[in-house]
Amino acid sequence: MTAVTPLVHSHTALGDFTIRDVIEGQTAGQLIVAADDWGWWTTLLGGDTIAPSTGIQQTVAVGLVRAGFLTRRGHRYHLTHTGHDVGKNRGFVRCAVRGWEPTFRQLSAAAHDEYIPAATEPGEVARACTDIARRRPEIFATIGAAIAADTPGRTIDLGCADAGRLQALAGLAPHEEFLGVDIEDEVIADATTELDRLGLADRITLLAGSVQPEPHSPAWLGAVDRDSVTTAMSFFLLHQLASDGNGIAAVLRGWMEWFPNVRRLVIGDGYLLEADHWTQQPWFSPTYEIYHTITGVQLWTQHEYERAYAELGWTVARRMEDHTMLVTTILERD
Repeated sequence: MTAVTPLVHSHTALGDFTIRDVIEGQTAGQLIVAADDWGWWTTLLGGDTIAPSTGIQQTVAVGLVRAGFLTRRGHRYHLTHTGHDVGKNRGFVRCAVRGWEPTFRQLSAAAHDEYIPAATEPGEVARACTDIARRRPEIFATIGAAIAADTPGRTIDLGCADAGRLQALAGLAPHEEFLGVDIEDEVIADATTELDRLGLADRITLLAGSVQPEPHSPAWLGAVDRDSVTTAMSFFLLHQLASDGNGIAAVLRGWMEWFPNVRRLVIGDGYLLEADHWTQQPWFSPTYEIYHTITGVQLWTQHEYERAYAELGWTVARRMEDHTMLVTTILERD
């Protein structure tokens, strides 16, 4: 009798995901974001447990148990090891599930288009970007320590989203003044209200407008004491500005012209990592790459970033890697 060899599909050997992963992943993503909106992940990561109080909350909690993110003990729910990882990385989930979903939704009607214009949920993207940045408190502690150790000045966050990063740094560098600028008027309005509520409006000023260097200075720049800015930051935005403009060095040069006394740059961005299969890349990298490719935004390699830094006379003082593709670099110059 001839032995029967089990059929093993080639995609299994590559670790490709299946239709089950696609469907269940979409469901899990929605549950993760809903739980975040209810404050569950903050509570759980703080070492406490949750006790759902309504039928819909119970349904979500049971779903998170079945997904392997929570475990139930009596009437209360605790984090699993995987759930801890999910909670820490919920910003990535929010960005993909809520923030970028309107862009991907356009694909069906765009078969003959070269690119699709980005159509995001600005509030969701802003919150996601802050969550992604703050998931590594040691990175922010390093940035805050560098600012606090220097002569007090003004730190500007170019593309500040919901000002969550500035709130974190204000607590780490108590003598520094902070300024945030973002193109989304509504996001800035909501963030300003939140700063008032927290009593931080006297230390953090927010302005609405573009941070893309253009031949004519943006209107918001006229309201800023440009000489007082000593640290300029940008997170998850430089790749897009460089794509829309004339490259990384051109954007940085424009910022240096805006702020003649800037002596420190903090750049957090995603590097382009290429691989034949998604499973050969860090888990957020394929989504990040495809989203930007369909919107016509170029992504840049580590070499291209570092070449631009050197061209403008910036020295890398600290490089902090997060998930391989996300890198925060502190740059200084004399």
